[in-house]
Formats: sequence, structure tokens, C-alpha cells
Amino acid sequence: MAITLPTYTTTKKEFCITCHHQQRESSFWEQSTLHPKISCSECHATGHALMPSIYIFPLKGGGEHAGFSAKLDHINPNCIRCHQRVFDVESTSPKINPYSIWIPHHFHIRQLKNSCTSCHYNIYHDPHDPSTFRPPKEACFECHRREKTSCSTCHPKGAIPLPKTTEVSHSECTKCHKGFENAKIKIYNLPFPHQKHIARILNCNVCHATGEEHGKIHKSRMECLSCHHQPQSKCTDCHESQMEFIRGEALHEKEPQPDVMAEGVKCIECHTTISQGHSLTEVKKTCVQCHEARYEQMTDEWQKEISERVKHLKLSLETLGFQKKMAPDPEKRKVEALTKEAEDLLKAVNEDKSKGVHNFLYSQKLVSKAEEKVLSAKRAISKWLK
Repeated sequence: MAITLPTYTTTKKEFCITCHHQQRESSFWEQSTLHPKISCSECHATGHALMPSIYIFPLKGGGEHAGFSAKLDHINPNCIRCHQRVFDVESTSPKINPYSIWIPHHFHIRQLKNSCTSCHYNIYHDPHDPSTFRPPKEACFECHRREKTSCSTCHPKGAIPLPKTTEVSHSECTKCHKGFENAKIKIYNLPFPHQKHIARILNCNVCHATGEEHGKIHKSRMECLSCHHQPQSKCTDCHESQMEFIRGEALHEKEPQPDVMAEGVKCIECHTTISQGHSLTEVKKTCVQCHEARYEQMTDEWQKEISERVKHLKLSLETLGFQKKMAPDPEKRKVEALTKEAEDLLKAVNEDKSKGVHNFLYSQKLVSKAEEKVLSAKRAISKWLK
């Protein structure tokens, strides 16, 4: 059975509402301000439904009507039908693209097989206020990682108007770098909390360059330390992992194994010249002021032992990584679980960075556990290899 309806009927939203009246709120059916003359069928019609004269479709017992679709792979051709020049230009006119953003449509649509609405998700039915055809920046970061995508990937040099003043406030930087206050990043291999620095009313230009070197960190590690290693500074603000290791609870153990100096010795008593960025040699000089002369040699022996055992474990884990790829599923899952446990144990030792000095007995315990996990994994692999 077939029904023939005039084009006039099927291009009116009232026709679509007869089936979709409960799909969305009333604003969903308002006429698009960006496409004031576009009807539902212009975007959702497929195949013979695109014929300009009449729409013909058979009635089906449920499912989607033939000739109309909300699927993205059907909508894309309809977008391109009206916007054919989108593949010819990489950067549109300044009127609609004021920051000269370089957007390779051919790559995104034809090679990556993205839908137009993957980026322009604010264009259908105008769900955003104010309505705009420009992709919101957040749409880009659904695929592109903020911390690993260079600004020049999308913005040609000189396209973005940089701040002209040397004094740049947090509010001004937020215009482009929204959400940076809570981003988890590391500076000089240490977690850097932007929020805490902003709370102390530090302008961005205190640490970051402006002008041509926009965003570059111009504070050296030593300059950072001169602020943070004052008498009133708390070591735990940046070195919580070290404090947990000294207390013997890096893995949140129910029964911690604290070092003998965990309670009675403060960090500054060993790290006396920290504000000058002291070396290990400087630390060991303070050790012999309380301990016997051979204590300095003993710390070298601790570090050598832990370093060599960790190095050996890493090599074993690399070998297991190759071998487990060839193993059948049961053995593979068992080896993966064991190697993951060993890696977590080694991570705790590595994050402490003292190579055992902060808590030698605890370091030995963690490394020994990791060795046990690796040995069990090797046995599981060897059984399969036989």
C-alpha cells in the first residue's frame, strides 16, 4: 500500500509533529534563526524523499519511515548539498571567522568520516543561546586534548589578538583559556595548582610571558623555589607523595610502615639548603651531623640497591609485555593483572624519588612485592610456552 502526498504537506513541520510531538519540548520545533527558510525535510529527507515534486513512501509496521532519517550519515549529504564550497576553503572570511581558524573540512568529513553536527552541534534546532553557526570551542576539545594540541594547529601565527599590556589578569586569560584553573598539569615535574596561585592574587604574567612568547613560562625552577621554600611554606603542598612514603603508606596500607625519622625529624632538618636548590651531596652533609660518618656511604648503598632492583624489574616487565601478547586469553589476563600490580608498586617507589633514602625498609618491601608479582607472571607465561 502506498500513499501519495503533496510536497506542501510533507515539508511542513506539522506533518512531522504528527509522529514526533512527544520527542522534545516545544522550542525544538521553532523555526531555526540561522536557517529561516529550511524545513525539516531539507535536512532529514533521504533518497526519493529529496525529489522536488512529490514524496512517496510505503507504510511500514513500525520503525523509521522510508525516505526520512535523523541518522548523521544521512544528514551529512544534505548539509553538503547546500554548502558545497566547504571543501574548497580552509579558512572562511573574517566576518564569520574573526580568528582565522584553520579548519580542514575535507580531512574531518571525508577522511575521518565525522558528521557536520559533530562540530556544529549548536546548529540544529538552535538549542544554544545565542544561536551561532560557529562550532563552540568545547566541541573541538572532545577530540583534541587541550594540553597536547598546540594553538598553532588551528590558529595561524598572528591570527589571535594577544594581550598588549604586560600586566595580564586571570579574567583576561580566561577568555581563551577557560577552565585552566582546575586543569591537572605538571611544572618542572611537580603538580601545579593554578587555583592556589590565583587565590593569592598572582597575575598570569608573573610566571608566563606575554607578546610574541605568549604563554611561555619565564620563571626558572629556582625562582619558583625561592617563593615556595620559605620558612612558612608547607612541604606537603607539593610533596604529598614523599610524605606518604616516609609514613609508609604510599599505597594507603591499613598497617603503615613508617621510617624511624617520620615523626621526630622535619623535612627542613635534612633539606637545609632547599631554597638554593641543593644537591644530594648537600643532603648527605646534614646526615653525618646526627649520624656516624659511615651513614653517608650507607645512603649510597641504599640507593644503589633500590635503583638496580627497579631497573631489573622494568626490563622484566618489558619482556612480559611482549610475551603476553602471544598468550591465550586465560594466561594473558592473569599476566596482565600481575604486571599491573607490579607496576603500581614500582610507581610508588619512583614517585618518592629518593631511591630508598626516605624509607629504606619500606622501599625494600615494595620492591620485593613487585619481584614476587613478576616471578608469578613469568611462571604463568612459562607454563603456556611449554
